[in-house]
Amino acid sequence: MKILYAIQTTGNGHLARAQSIIPRLKKVADLDIITSGPKNDFLLEEKPINHYNGLTFFYTDSGAVNWLKTIFLNNYPRFIKEVISCPIKKYDLIINDFEPVSAWSSLFKRVKCFELTNQYSMSLKNIPKPISYSRLVLFAIKYIIPSTLGYGYHYKKYADRIFFPIIRDKVRKLKITESNEIIIYLPTYSANKLIELIKQLPQDKKWTIFSPDTKSQQISGVNIEPLSEELFLKKFASCYGIVCAGGFATTSEAIFLGKPMLVVPVEAQIEQQFNAAALMKEGVTIIDRFSQKNLATISKWVDSPSIFKIDYKDESKEIVDTLINDYSNLN
Repeated sequence: MKILYAIQTTGNGHLARAQSIIPRLKKVADLDIITSGPKNDFLLEEKPINHYNGLTFFYTDSGAVNWLKTIFLNNYPRFIKEVISCPIKKYDLIINDFEPVSAWSSLFKRVKCFELTNQYSMSLKNIPKPISYSRLVLFAIKYIIPSTLGYGYHYKKYADRIFFPIIRDKVRKLKITESNEIIIYLPTYSANKLIELIKQLPQDKKWTIFSPDTKSQQISGVNIEPLSEELFLKKFASCYGIVCAGGFATTSEAIFLGKPMLVVPVEAQIEQQFNAAALMKEGVTIIDRFSQKNLATISKWVDSPSIFKIDYKDESKEIVDTLINDYSNLN
C-alpha cells in the first residue's frame, strides 16, 4: 500500500504532530510526504519529496487569518498548476493535515483522501462553539480541504471520529515541577505592552515573556527570552502557569502537563475562538485581550488559577489503524 501524507506548514502544530504519525504510517505502508505553505524551519525526521506554495494565508495586524483576503486574493493560477502536477495517482490513499494541493488533486483525479486535522472538528455537531463567529469563514475552512472521510482532534471526544491531541514525545518526557514563574507566549503582543500590565499585578510571581525577534534581557524585573524550544519546554514543565493564545498545540500540552492557563485567543482567529469556547466550558480562564480592562480577571487568575488536566494517552497507533481499516472498508 502506498500512502502520501500531506502536511500544512503554517505554524508548527501540523508538523509537530506529524512526528508521531509518520513512524506509525511507515510500519503499515510505503510512505511519502509532501508539504505546502510558508517556509518553516521545523525539521521533520522524514524529508518531504516536494514542497508546494499551496494557498497563501493572509493575516491581519493582530495575527488573525484574514479569510476574505485569503479567499479572494490568492494566486489561483499557480495553485491550479500545483494541483495538476501533484503526483496523486501514484498512491492508494492521501492522508491530509490541512494541505490543500493534494486534497484538490485527489478530488479531480479520484484518489481517496482522508482529512486528519483539528480544523475538521469545528463543523461537527456537539462541539462547543463560541457565541458568535463567522459562518462564512467556517464554511471556507470546511471546504478548503475536500476529502473522502474526515477525522478530527479535540480536547475531548465530543463526537465520532475525534481523537485526543497528539502530545509530542519531548513533552511526554518532561519532568513536571512547580515554581512561582508565570510564562507568557503571546507573539502578537509587544513585550513592552505586556510589561506595563504585569507591573500592576501581584509581585510575588516571577514573569518570563517569550517573544520573537528579541534577545535575552530583563526589563522592570520581567525576563524576556527569544523563542527557543529547549528553554520554553524547560520553563513550561516547571511554571506556575502559562498565559498563551488559543492555539491547539500549546493549550493541549498545557492540559497534559496540568498547567493552569490564562488563554487570550487571537482576535478574529476562528479556530482559536472555537478552542477557547471548549476550554471555557472546562473552567479555563479566557479573556479577549491582555489589557487594562481585564486587570481584575488576570489578578484573580494569578491568585487562584484553575487546572484542567487530562493525561492523554498516545493514540497515534489507534489513529493509523482506524484510517487503514476505514480505507479497507471502502474498497
